[in-house]
Amino acid sequence: MSTLKTLFTLAIVLVSHLSFSGQKEEEAMPTIMLESTEVDTSLLNSEAKYIFTFRNLGMDGKAGSTQYSIDGVTHIGALADGKTLTVITTPGNHIFQFYYSMNYYEVYTDSLSISAGYVSNYSIYLQEAEMPVLTQKPIIYLYPEVDTAVSVKLKVKGKLTFTYPEYKDGWKFKASPNGDLTFGENTYNYLFWESSQRRVLHSNTYASGYIVKGENATSFLKGKLTEAGLNSKEQTDFITYWAPRLAQNDLNYVRFDFNESCNQYAELDIEPKPDHIYRIYMLWHPTKLTHEPKPQDIPKVNREGFTVIEWGGQELPNYMN
Repeated sequence: MSTLKTLFTLAIVLVSHLSFSGQKEEEAMPTIMLESTEVDTSLLNSEAKYIFTFRNLGMDGKAGSTQYSIDGVTHIGALADGKTLTVITTPGNHIFQFYYSMNYYEVYTDSLSISAGYVSNYSIYLQEAEMPVLTQKPIIYLYPEVDTAVSVKLKVKGKLTFTYPEYKDGWKFKASPNGDLTFGENTYNYLFWESSQRRVLHSNTYASGYIVKGENATSFLKGKLTEAGLNSKEQTDFITYWAPRLAQNDLNYVRFDFNESCNQYAELDIEPKPDHIYRIYMLWHPTKLTHEPKPQDIPKVNREGFTVIEWGGQELPNYMN
């Protein structure tokens, strides 16, 4: 079972008694349901049979397989008709774990009891790992070398939920070297947007990052943002938004995405083209884990010429421990 445990140590584990995100607990569908138990005369006295039918794979009639374990021993099982796994084992109590693909949560069972010569039929309902996540407060600073008419368009990987100033078909404004953005008679410090997107959280999402005590949130963020080369105003905007939220928790998992990696949230189309664009997004959630993931290398802002800086982040659901 080491392969699965290693792969998903930090991934979401959806167990049979846990309700699905967004559903009321009393309305949640269990991940595994016993449908029937009956005598199977084809079995020996020392045998028992489990039949697991994956009800929501959409694989009817197609060849497929799943990785599963029984009592901690890992196997690969063929799915008959793309949805049915048959396991012949000994009578007694057995614990199963099912892993279909990175796009679905694992399913763990409680102890499943079976008698000699019997077959038990179970339905398995896999929950997709894709979830709606709010991309929060991405803000964009622009620093041209001289007053410049600028156009900014977003290619958001999701749906815009709020912008300020109003986005319409893009932003068009005058940018000044001190960071002022002038829309007609109004001046702003930055462009603001938020969006809701659906994303799949893989195990490699958590391969690197930091475990941060809530009481150390401010000093941690200040240290990383200083290393990144953000100025005092940019740091203040970032820290006053995120640090109070981290500080509410005993421990937090924190990691950063930089530059091209931030295209998973949105792509920026800026005219005239800046000399340098620096993007930093923070992905985080409360955690109970105390081990230290691999620290990240923090790239530094290059402020030579027309420079654009953007920061934002995503708070993941609290049950990700």
